[in-house]
Amino acid sequence: MAIRTGQLPQKSALRIEDLEPRFRDVLREIVLEYVSSGEPISSRSLAKSGRFGLSPATLRNVMADLEDLGFLHQPHTSAGRIPTDRGYRYFIDYLMRSRRLSQLEREQIDDEVSRTDEVDEMMQHASRLLSRLSDQVGMVFMPKLNQLVMRSIDFIPVSETKVMCVIVGTNGVVVNRILEVPAVRGREELERISRYLTAEFAGSALESFLEALRLVVSGERAREDRDWRESIEFSMNAVEEVVPVDEELCVEGAISVIRKPEFAEGRALNKIAVVLEHKRELAAILGELLLGGGTQILVGSESSFTRAHNASLVVTRYGPAGRPLGLVGILGPTRMEYARMAPLADYLARALSRKIEETEQENES
Repeated sequence: MAIRTGQLPQKSALRIEDLEPRFRDVLREIVLEYVSSGEPISSRSLAKSGRFGLSPATLRNVMADLEDLGFLHQPHTSAGRIPTDRGYRYFIDYLMRSRRLSQLEREQIDDEVSRTDEVDEMMQHASRLLSRLSDQVGMVFMPKLNQLVMRSIDFIPVSETKVMCVIVGTNGVVVNRILEVPAVRGREELERISRYLTAEFAGSALESFLEALRLVVSGERAREDRDWRESIEFSMNAVEEVVPVDEELCVEGAISVIRKPEFAEGRALNKIAVVLEHKRELAAILGELLLGGGTQILVGSESSFTRAHNASLVVTRYGPAGRPLGLVGILGPTRMEYARMAPLADYLARALSRKIEETEQENES
């Protein structure tokens, strides 16, 4: 599992060999203990662990040097030390040993992903599962679908005033929505429209498809045939309603983060609640991360979003090879078990990608 990291100004200045092995071991132990306990780590507690064979005084000097290098911070004069963002970054880049998911965790993810082919349900199931397994905020992000390449489109009557529009992408993604229609349309008319649109525009991106429909509406046939024009206008309006104008972002598990000690202070709690409610700021940073590959981790000050909310993001792209559809991710405090969060997001992304590829192959056969 390749991990693409965030960018700190200091990151390129230090490599793993630039720290003495003793410094690396102490930093790794402090990160692991602090993530587990949430309490500042003292030299005395490190000495008692028996992992180093060093006196508290020697460990205190090592910790002071790590603080001078910007890897540790002492919140209070008499307190132990905690990792800084730079300390977490060095840990993630060089010291972290990703945990292997249990068989039960893998089975839970595979089972949840297999439940549906529909985009909305798939995103909700996946984000909810990710939150439950991580005890953080689980997210599934999909950018605007106007670049989805259409395989077929169908209009199915549901009642006298409702029609279901089903769009199937060449990548197996299914988007559907029940629409209110102003006039009654018979099954035969809807089937005729569906056949025409699929035959003429299969293989077109939805954005191009809508542009083509606008040209058809303004064409000669539409001017001479009122029924034809109304059918195309109906199709165009339906597709515009089905395809979201904005990004789709499913967020589950806000209560998990709100309960973390890091967000107990009222101002921090209010900030994170606003972000999770409106989502625009979060969607913007996810849109930028979609351009990257592998598992990406942003810690605290590494982006304007994570810095403003004292948070970290762990995200991975999903979708067929070479055609990423979106991101799955975990949002939580910087005191996060990165060694477990990264493989969780990675496995879920792989499961979603496999599901989409399998559906695509079934549609082609």
